[in-house]
Formats: sequence, C-alpha cells, structure tokens
Amino acid sequence: MENKKKKNILGIFNLFDIILIIIAIALAAAIALLSRDNSSGTLVGKPQTQTEVRYTVELKEIENDAAESIKVGDKVIDRIKKYSIGTVEAVEIVPARRSVPDEGSNVKRFTEVPNLKSAIVTIVAPATETDKDITVDGGYVIKTGMEVNARMPGFNAVGYIIDVERSEAK
Repeated sequence: MENKKKKNILGIFNLFDIILIIIAIALAAAIALLSRDNSSGTLVGKPQTQTEVRYTVELKEIENDAAESIKVGDKVIDRIKKYSIGTVEAVEIVPARRSVPDEGSNVKRFTEVPNLKSAIVTIVAPATETDKDITVDGGYVIKTGMEVNARMPGFNAVGYIIDVERSEAK
C-alpha cells in the first residue's frame, strides 16, 4: 500500500488557507483606508476645527531686566522643540512670590522674592482643535498646567499655562 500525502503549498498551508489569508489582509487594508480622511491622514469621525487660542503663561522668578523686556507683539518660540507657540498679546509684571514655611504656625505663606519678578503673559496663536487636544503650529499641544519653555527676544524663561481660552478663527 502506498501512503499518499496531499501536497501543501509552502509545506503547511493549502490553497484554501492562502485564499482566506489574502481575503483577511485585503479586508483589513480596505477598513484602514476607508477609516482615514485622504486629505489630512486623520481618522474620520474626529473633527478638527481651526480656532484662535489665547492662553496665559505665568513665567516665574525672572530677573527684573528680562521681565521688562517682554513686549506686546514679540514672537514666542518653544526653547526645546523649536515650535512657534504664538505672539505676545498682553503682559503683566508682578513681584515674584515664593511659598515658605511659617515656623510658628506650621503653615506655608507666600513671600516676595527680592530682585525677581513674575510675568503673566497672554499669548495668542492659530490652533487646531480636536476632541482630545488643542495644537499650535502643527505640533505644540496646549493644556492648562503644562510647562512652557519660552524663548522671546532677549531671554528664555520657564513657566506654566494657567488659562486657555478658545475662539473661532477669523
């Protein structure tokens, strides 16, 4: 008696298995292509809107001269990623304050720091808003509480976003 074995293509797959694999790959590719918007490469169903965003950054404990050099109209750039993050719209210079423990009452109190200022800077920029994020300059994400490493003409400073306000772009 002869022991006849069916010949499989590639040793382990028969023709029916290969056809099923090709159909599964084609179906997955079709779903991936149809779920994307061809013009921007973003997922369909996640609408993006163009807005103008105003956000306020508190730059803490900067030298008096640097604080006074911030001017309305200055371009602000992220010092690390080199993104343009907007234009200064308003500046308020306030005395720098630091939290220090009060030894007598075990409470932390704010005290002014001599020779240093803090700057409350309002920055305006065109942005793209999605369900998840507000993005400035195609990649810089704006969120309250986020650290900002700002570069402006004449100096660098670190601060935090303390407020975000959105409005429709004109």
